[in-house]
Amino acid sequence: MSEIAGVQNRIGDTIQKIMKTGKVKDSGVLLDDRKLFFMIEADSAEDLFRWFASLYDVAKPDIQPIVSFELLPKMFEELQKLRY
Repeated sequence: MSEIAGVQNRIGDTIQKIMKTGKVKDSGVLLDDRKLFFMIEADSAEDLFRWFASLYDVAKPDIQPIVSFELLPKMFEELQKLRY
């Protein structure tokens, strides 16, 4: 098996494992950047690390937290309390 095929297999196996968690809300490919994306409802950073750990040797996961617009007013209110 070529090195490229090995990397492709690892990525494919990892994607299947992540999709089977039941936590993926959306996923796809950003075609112009050759990147994958997942919107995952994770319970902890440890879960995310466990799911993506096998990719760290072959890819550079960029994990970003997402907050819904509905939660922003409450977050801003809590931040104001912390500042004063």
